[in-house]
Amino acid sequence: MTPYILKKHLTRKITFLEKNDPQIPAALFSAVSKAPDLTDFPYPLPSAKSDYTCSAQGNNSVMWFGGKTGITRYDPNGKSIDDIIMYFSAHRHLPHHAVDAMLADGDDLWALCRDKVAHIEMIMLTAEEKSEILLDETNKYVMRRGMVSQRDLKECRNYESRYPYAACDNDGLFTSGYAIGEMYRYATLKEKLGKDHPRVIDARRNATKACEACLLLMYIHGRPEGFIARSYHVTGEPIPDDGIFYKREGKTAHCVFTNEAKNCGRVGEEVPCDYPVPERLAALYRDIGYTDDDICYKADTSSDEVTGHFLQMKIAHDFLAEDDPELDEIIKDACKRTTKHIIDHGFEFCESSGKPTTWAKWSKRYFDNDPIGYVDAPLNSSEMLVYLKITMYITGEKGIWQETYDKLIADGYADLGAKHYDRFYQGAMRERVNPEEDLMYGDNMLALMTYWMLCTLEKDEALLKKYRAAFKSWSGLILREHTPGYDFMYKLGIPDAEIDLEKDANWFTHFETNRFISTVNSLRHDVAVKIGRNYDEKREFEISALLTPNERHVSKYDRNPYDLFKGENKGTCVESCYIYTYAYWIGRYYGFIDEEGQA
Repeated sequence: MTPYILKKHLTRKITFLEKNDPQIPAALFSAVSKAPDLTDFPYPLPSAKSDYTCSAQGNNSVMWFGGKTGITRYDPNGKSIDDIIMYFSAHRHLPHHAVDAMLADGDDLWALCRDKVAHIEMIMLTAEEKSEILLDETNKYVMRRGMVSQRDLKECRNYESRYPYAACDNDGLFTSGYAIGEMYRYATLKEKLGKDHPRVIDARRNATKACEACLLLMYIHGRPEGFIARSYHVTGEPIPDDGIFYKREGKTAHCVFTNEAKNCGRVGEEVPCDYPVPERLAALYRDIGYTDDDICYKADTSSDEVTGHFLQMKIAHDFLAEDDPELDEIIKDACKRTTKHIIDHGFEFCESSGKPTTWAKWSKRYFDNDPIGYVDAPLNSSEMLVYLKITMYITGEKGIWQETYDKLIADGYADLGAKHYDRFYQGAMRERVNPEEDLMYGDNMLALMTYWMLCTLEKDEALLKKYRAAFKSWSGLILREHTPGYDFMYKLGIPDAEIDLEKDANWFTHFETNRFISTVNSLRHDVAVKIGRNYDEKREFEISALLTPNERHVSKYDRNPYDLFKGENKGTCVESCYIYTYAYWIGRYYGFIDEEGQA
């Protein structure tokens, strides 16, 4: 396959300043600009023509139009419509929706918006340079003890105001995604630069630390069976009220008070925690002054985390194990303990009470006796099969793993996957919603992780055919997003699949170099909007055309990219880089993409 060559491209860099900041040119405050005449303008505009009140001319025939609902940049020489028309709105690009005055400054723009000023810089970057900038942002401001999810800020867009703690119940899944991206960065750069190059050493260090952070969640609870914690907190960090948490004390942990624990009648419940945490993993908290008794971990783990853990263990075994046998032994032990736990508990992930967690059930009992389980069965059955395949791959063992795999095949697990499309639509119709609205979008990533690995590891042609048929049943939801991280995994699992590399390249081209969670204007004049009703009865907007990443909401791989949110987040949270670095380095490693001048 010939890689798609990514070229340097203009990238937005946004800075907000107070009006009295000395960096602001005085000419902005005396700028006189008239409303543009857009009578015969040849393209649809993000704002109504009557909303534009000011304009400024930049370099190379570029025009900036400002008004009541943001700024439009018009470049008649742009190579695509996304380059010709660019939209800047609050609160992602502007401090307020309305623009009072503008001053062009070469390729850049100063915009006065009530009491603040936005400086919009248009800088040329390669996709790889973006990956490095985004990675640096995550490592400095988002990562905590090796875990990567997101970080709240006390002040909008001020990294230094970040809280010293963070809370995310999907730490295992999101950190796995970050780790996998770093593993592929390491493998790609190692092949290109050699293992002793500083960039290669840095990538390996990052990948290893993230892998250790994921593995720690598989041991930090201290339970003798192969449980996995969702997340953990240390002494001094507030415990969220949205789950079941256990505080370690000596060889016993007890369930602390939260409203959820109270409602479940589990406050004070005790569980053993005498299984040792490997020293290498415990160093992530012990080396900064905490002990085992400082740990409070979150339980009620879902299949999301389990699937992410298995994939990152497989990739770590491939790329890190050869030069780190100690890490590989921990991976093998964690993998076997987890898989055995699931088998021993009837293909359900169970708490110490023996009852399954809410969202980690892969059993026929769940599939056949629960209306949600009926819809979950196609994906969950395949997840169970891939856990077994990965366990055999990593350990080199067959035994109980192969016996269990064969039993599940005989029970029809491999046949359930292809029923996803029908059951998903049946479930949506039962709930009287549009199918796209009924989807838990995180399931897309779980399906991709699952079927990519099943199609990679399965050697039996009859089973492989079934797994590819199951994978194809997700194609309508996956391929409509033109998300490179999705498309590349899909193509790896189904080699004859058609993906649009040009649209994937456009995703990288129009991705910004910060991950501030800020809202974008949902009242666009150039994109039709449909109103739907999702599963929790809230009215939601879905656009009729996919916007570029820099003009839609910032999120992980678990949100609908067609959604237009109406929130008022002004940048009080920083997301991690992993959706970009995961996609970019997998794409580079497998030859889907390359940089200009490097092919």
